[in-house]
Amino acid sequence: MENHATLKFFADFIEAELGIIYVEANYFQLEHRLKDIAVQLGYSDLTALHHAASAGIIGPMKSLLLDLATNNETSFFRDQALFRALSESMIPDLIKDGNKPLLNIWSAASSSGQEVYSIAMEIDQARSVNLSVPHMKILASDVSETILKRAEMGEYSQLEIQRGLSSKMLLHYFDKNDQDKWVIKSIYKNGITFKKINLLHYWGGIGTFDIIFCRNVLIYQSVENKIKIIKEICNHLNPGGYLLLGAAESLFGLSHDFEQLVHGGAVFYRKK
Repeated sequence: MENHATLKFFADFIEAELGIIYVEANYFQLEHRLKDIAVQLGYSDLTALHHAASAGIIGPMKSLLLDLATNNETSFFRDQALFRALSESMIPDLIKDGNKPLLNIWSAASSSGQEVYSIAMEIDQARSVNLSVPHMKILASDVSETILKRAEMGEYSQLEIQRGLSSKMLLHYFDKNDQDKWVIKSIYKNGITFKKINLLHYWGGIGTFDIIFCRNVLIYQSVENKIKIIKEICNHLNPGGYLLLGAAESLFGLSHDFEQLVHGGAVFYRKK
């Protein structure tokens, strides 16, 4: 393994920027990823990369390091029970008074876009059986510019498409291009905005939302950062709005501003 101080330097940078903690037991994984970055940037080894980074981590080096640290494991309709709860419970509750012309939704860790387009498809399906379901406005954000560009393209391989998407949904919402990739139809991208946001930094003028997806983010954070992120999410959520977390995450011990709800086996949270 490379010099411990070198790996700790990069681990500390990643924790300061993203809150993601690399414990020493996982330094081998960090080392492997850093060697790939060194090659991409033209450095002979990690020592040379470290020397260059010590003068300041900016530009392509910073982008690659942030990409390295983020886990972009995702699929369409990941945790299907949660999407059923979205259309069967959350949306009906939000529109019950009949005075909501638009649903404002934020996917706070949108990765390569499968979550965002799953939301769009779920709402479109809900509108097909209930015309009172309003149209949506979605903010899709991620800390990685590279993965955010992929999400905005809405282009997926056959393998990616097969993960969570039925043949019926595929043919309805996607077209195949001449590179043999599946591309989300442009009409279903209407109302979606893509923006780079680091959840540990100032979010800046993004407004408030009826529903916020922040799934599989807290699991990598310290308790202090979890509390910070949840507090800011609460500030950007309308009263009675919903927060959706990952299956392995909860608000236990982090916030008293939400009530926990369950629908069809899916656990989610409503702002008090």
